[in-house]
Amino acid sequence: MSAELNLQSKLPLPSSDSQIPVLGLGVCVSSRCEQSVLSALEHGYRSVDTAQIYYNERETGIAVNKFLSQNPSVKRSDIFVCSKLWEVDLSRSDMPTSFDELCNAGPWPLNSLEAGHTTYCRDGALQGLDKSLKISGLDYFDLYLLHNPRPGATARHEAWLGLQDAFKSGKTKAIGVSNWSPKHIDNLMAHSDVDILPAVNQIEFHPWNQQRVIVDYCRSKGIVVTAYSPLTQGKRLGDPVIQKIAEKHGKTAAQVVLRWCLQMGISVIPKSDRDARIAENADVFGWSLDSEDMAEIEKLDEGQKGNIGEWDPFAWE
Repeated sequence: MSAELNLQSKLPLPSSDSQIPVLGLGVCVSSRCEQSVLSALEHGYRSVDTAQIYYNERETGIAVNKFLSQNPSVKRSDIFVCSKLWEVDLSRSDMPTSFDELCNAGPWPLNSLEAGHTTYCRDGALQGLDKSLKISGLDYFDLYLLHNPRPGATARHEAWLGLQDAFKSGKTKAIGVSNWSPKHIDNLMAHSDVDILPAVNQIEFHPWNQQRVIVDYCRSKGIVVTAYSPLTQGKRLGDPVIQKIAEKHGKTAAQVVLRWCLQMGISVIPKSDRDARIAENADVFGWSLDSEDMAEIEKLDEGQKGNIGEWDPFAWE
């Protein structure tokens, strides 16, 4: 991908008529989700990524609907909204009621083994998506993902059947996965009752963990890779290689990293609650990194050692 990219650029999704914008706003751990989503939409973003475990599907939906009511020339079909199914029912009485509570109290039974139940079954996945829609106040999602592979192969298969049902009924325009390895996807697609390829695999991706095995696999299948935490939560942006390239182009380190992701053919969902940073993250078009820049950044890869989050897709059977 080159300088022809713009804020309206999209990537086609397999098994779907939908396209995903190359740049979106992530709202994980957002302290002002509604305001941040509104700010992003006002700056021209047309993609927002939320999840059940973020506890802000409601705020995301409120912001989208508010923006649409204030901008009648923009249609719901112009805004791409993704959410994700957690592996246990977060509406149960033994679960936290907010992200702050999740982070500051507990411990909580957040995996299916601890909870003694799972949403990763056919009915559970469909019901979970319905709950997400009800909470968000949206009529449909553009993309709905299984958030992690942890519950195991049988549970993943059953949950996928539920998402297939949701897709075929129009409750979501596309379905996909997050934090899955090639083995997980191959095992899923081997089932005779699976007839929809995951449209997206959302993974941690940035110069210090380039996930080459997963990216190469997804490219071979036509699956779009979406990068969460592309800016490493700011932890690696002081890297001298990135700083040097940023100075060369008169850009920030964050803009260089996002631009590199885009030129790698990866869609990105950087998170920010600051209006100025949201605008800055969108200023990654109309210029490009040259082949020397790309090669220098490629050398930064540390594999899974470079992960800043907890999810290693290869750690789960």
